[in-house]
Amino acid sequence: MKKYFALAMALFMVLSLVACGGGTKVPDTDSTSPDSGSASSVAPEEKKGDPIVISVSHSYTELDQVSVELNTAAKNVAERTGGMVTLNLYPNNTFGNLVDGVEAVMSDSPLLLMTAFSQWEDIYYDSSALQCGFVFETGEEFLKVMDTDLFAKIVAEMDKVNIHPLNCSFVGGMRHVIGKKPYTTPAEIKGLKLRVPNSTTYLECFQTMGASPMGLAASEQMSALSAGTVDALDQSISLMYSTKSYEMVNQVTLLAQQPLADALFCSANWWNTIPSEYQEIIEDELHQAGLRYNEYSIQNEGTMRQEMEAAGVQFHEADRQAFLDMGCKDLVMKYSIGQELLDTLAEIRAAK
Repeated sequence: MKKYFALAMALFMVLSLVACGGGTKVPDTDSTSPDSGSASSVAPEEKKGDPIVISVSHSYTELDQVSVELNTAAKNVAERTGGMVTLNLYPNNTFGNLVDGVEAVMSDSPLLLMTAFSQWEDIYYDSSALQCGFVFETGEEFLKVMDTDLFAKIVAEMDKVNIHPLNCSFVGGMRHVIGKKPYTTPAEIKGLKLRVPNSTTYLECFQTMGASPMGLAASEQMSALSAGTVDALDQSISLMYSTKSYEMVNQVTLLAQQPLADALFCSANWWNTIPSEYQEIIEDELHQAGLRYNEYSIQNEGTMRQEMEAAGVQFHEADRQAFLDMGCKDLVMKYSIGQELLDTLAEIRAAK
């Protein structure tokens, strides 16, 4: 498999170089980015080097709002760089699965991979602190952490192991539990078989609650629910709505244990080969795309919930304090940045 992937990546690199040498043609667009912050466009006389072609890989479908915002960002990047930077989007894992994407990043490929911070735990252990259970109260807090000294510290540490996180997170609300019945207390959730992402932080969070979580890929969750392998899913309201899991089980416990949050990562070695002017534009446009996606999620979550309630779905408030008292709140402290993260969030909340 690794030999096959290596050959595939070698061919990809050759094709990218050919595309660069031939001057990639970027479609004309009238799209602009009114909220582009301080980054400016590059004037024709300021263009540097050869055209740059970057792949962007993610697991969302072409119709998902994530894809919509990434397409807008790609158009804006092309416009602001005068066609010198092209973002080629690969939705729905069409670039390859997550393992392939991680391997491509680590081999310095021109790739931006969308995944969770916890994906890099084996390389930079503290990255999982950002996905730890019962740390964030809202998805917006996750975005605000990206603009703190703590995040700058995380970026510096991850750069040392050749993983560069861009300041552009896509947060789609908080994760809850949808299943056959309510799971509002430790007694009700004890022994519950539910699907969670196959990552230590998600598994440990529910194990601490007394549940029996099963780590499965997102593509496997609906079949597992249908087959009775699991009785519940760990999903945000937007995911319940888009996957239509509520048509199979209709009891939602508003646990809000973790945000649904992905970010974009690339090789630090490769990122440092891009002229700083282009780095600024790329990161700014992708950052704005993440903010737009979060705003979309906030505006539409209420409507999604209303439609689900009309279809017979019932929503239940969870006794979060009871789960915190079980030790869920202490999970983040096993990371060296755990207390610093909690202190940062306390400052964010105090500034409201």
